Amino acid sequence: MKKLLLLLSTFILLFFTACSSPGLSGKKVKKEYFTNGQLRTEFIMDDDSEQNGFLKKYGYNGHLTSTVHIRNGVKDGHEIGYDDKKRTLWKLNYVNGRQHGKQYAYYPNGDVMIQFTYNNGIKQGPAQTYNKDGSVNKSVMYRNGKLIN
Repeated sequence: MKKLLLLLSTFILLFFTACSSPGLSGKKVKKEYFTNGQLRTEFIMDDDSEQNGFLKKYGYNGHLTSTVHIRNGVKDGHEIGYDDKKRTLWKLNYVNGRQHGKQYAYYPNGDVMIQFTYNNGIKQGPAQTYNKDGSVNKSVMYRNGKLIN
């Protein structure tokens, strides 16, 4: 019984720890796995600092759910979310770990559903929701993260 518990504990520990290996491009790749053995995250590093690179996240079913560039340990650039059919669900832009610029959510057909603007992590400026036919459903304005109309 003790051997079985030790073996089981070791097995669980291995699945919860990240693995690093060189990727096809010669870059170091850090991987994490779900308990079912499916890939959870894959971080393709640009340098030895382990703080810069490209992060891919996967769902429990093995499908890619999002991608984002990492710089100095935080999101920096476009983060894109995907559904199980590899369609883009949303796009967020980050600068130094904070949402900045236009942010979008999409209908499955690729049309824009929601659009917000962020400035240094705070909602700022116009925001719209759209109907499936592309017409504006609702338009509002934000100032310093607060809805003003």
